[in-house]
Amino acid sequence: MRIINGQIYFKILFFGTALAGKTTTLKWIYENIIPGEMKSTENIRSVNTSFGQTMLFDFVPIQLNENLNIRFFTATGQDYYAGTRRMLFQDIDGVFLVIDAQKAELEHNKEFIHEFHRHVEMFFNSINDLIVIVLYNKQDLEDIYPSDFLAKELELENFPSYDVCAISGKNLKPAFAEMVKFCLARLEK
Repeated sequence: MRIINGQIYFKILFFGTALAGKTTTLKWIYENIIPGEMKSTENIRSVNTSFGQTMLFDFVPIQLNENLNIRFFTATGQDYYAGTRRMLFQDIDGVFLVIDAQKAELEHNKEFIHEFHRHVEMFFNSINDLIVIVLYNKQDLEDIYPSDFLAKELELENFPSYDVCAISGKNLKPAFAEMVKFCLARLEK
C-alpha cells in the first residue's frame, strides 16, 4: 500500500504461466464487475506481442472511492520477459496466482510457483505480508487436474482458491470481492 498526495494505492498482480489466462481474467473482471464510475481508464492498457500475448504487462486502475485506488497488473508468462515479472513484484499488496489446470501445464505451473516463492523471498519478510488468492483456471476444459490435486502438488493448500473459467467468468466475482475485502482489511490495520 502506498500513499501519494493523500491517495491510497493498492497494487494487485496476476501471476502465472504463459497462456494461463491472466489477461483474459483481467478483461472479464474489467468488463463485467467494475462499474463504469470506478474505471479510471476507458480500456485496459496493454503492451502485446504481434501474436496478441502480453509482452510486458496489462494495466487497469480503478478508484473505489475518492481516496482509494487499486491498480491491477498482469505479469507476462513468456520466459523471455522474466525480468519484467521481477520488476512488477515490487510494492505489490496482493497476487492472483492464475494456475492453468490443464494436465500438460503441470510442470510449467511448478516452475512459476518456484519463481513466485523466489520473488516473495526477495521483496517480503514473509508470505503473510502478501494477499494471495489462487485461481485454478480453464475449468471448462476436459483434460485438467482437479484443483485439490493441483493445490497439493503445487503446495498452495493454505491460500484461498477458486475454480474459475476466465472466458465465462465462473467464480471471478467472488474471487475479486475477496481480494478487495482483504485490501480493505489491510487498510483498517
